[in-house]
Amino acid sequence: MPLAVGLRLVALRARALRLGVWRLVSPTARALIEAAILFLRRGGRIKSQTLLAALQRAMDEVMQLVTPLRLKAIALGRAAARERGVEVDEERALALGLQILNTPGRWRPRIAAWPLP
Repeated sequence: MPLAVGLRLVALRARALRLGVWRLVSPTARALIEAAILFLRRGGRIKSQTLLAALQRAMDEVMQLVTPLRLKAIALGRAAARERGVEVDEERALALGLQILNTPGRWRPRIAAWPLP
């Protein structure tokens, strides 16, 4: 694992701490990120593909909590519009994404390109 990935881990953890969402991350993901940072700081290299995949899942979990709601709504709105074959600008994508996010899960449309339940 290159040095840049280790620095990304440190930056991601610092951002999560700064925004106050680090406590919302699962204990397993927190421990994995902390251990990887410590291991990489001491000069180690992560070669295991399984460990890298688990680390990627942990980073995705943190990124989901750190990403601003506006960006999530725009991405969701664009994915929903693309699925319907419509081209939308950023403002309409934001409106569509917020409408979908505010819809209760029971009636929320399933969008293939979006990992929301």
